[in-house]
Amino acid sequence: MTIVAISRELGSGGNAIAAAVAKALNFEFVEREIILQAAHAYGVSEEKITDVDERRLSLWERFDEEKRRYLTFIEAAYFSLVERGGVVTAGRGGPFFLRGIGHALKVKVMAPFDVRVRRVMEQNHVDERTAATRVRAYHRAICARIDFLFGLDWTRAENYDLVINTADNRWQFYTDLLVAAARHPQYQPTPESLQRIHDLSLAAQVRAAIASDPTTKNLRVDVTAGAGRVVVKAMVFNPALMDAAVEVARRVPGVTQVSGEAVEIQPYYMGPVM
Repeated sequence: MTIVAISRELGSGGNAIAAAVAKALNFEFVEREIILQAAHAYGVSEEKITDVDERRLSLWERFDEEKRRYLTFIEAAYFSLVERGGVVTAGRGGPFFLRGIGHALKVKVMAPFDVRVRRVMEQNHVDERTAATRVRAYHRAICARIDFLFGLDWTRAENYDLVINTADNRWQFYTDLLVAAARHPQYQPTPESLQRIHDLSLAAQVRAAIASDPTTKNLRVDVTAGAGRVVVKAMVFNPALMDAAVEVARRVPGVTQVSGEAVEIQPYYMGPVM
């Protein structure tokens, strides 16, 4: 079934639209459940994983291995929820996770700055200055996060199938538009698109399993999957670490074959300190 992945600006009404589209299509609406599933599946506290998912990463935090692992868990949880289809998601970088998936409708919901500020004022009962600060901070944080995770610009229209401007408050029209698009033959699954999302999901589950294993949790890996066959690549100081990663991958449900490609890093001796 179709997947509708909605990314939204603060004050754009994107969450309400996503919920309305899910109801009209009789699809599951997924938002915070992603965090809860990630926390539960990998034994991470909800508080810690929420902190990583919702707060802008500082320069130093981008190099924190623990936070990288949590982001890996969020990706795995996202794919485990959406790969079966019949889902509308709001936020969490959904349109970017689903690049190249033909049956995923990728949407950006936006509105002019002054409109978003006014809505935040009304919804949160705050003054204009406070609302404007919140809208700007949210925008900066999401731009930084998408750039960090995907190397892409959150604001560019070409990263989406549809961009909806909600300035006119035509909420039923926006909902009807997305429902019609989701039902269009363009966004119905094909055997190829289903295989593609299953492959991406399996690769994400393998990365998360490696990130949650005590022996391999700090290993930076590149994982690809195709019809159950998995390739794990990494730079390692000790070849035994790659063997451990391959063994972890073998235990992931859906994996039928694993190969490891290690680039061994030789210890570098700088000589005595004078």
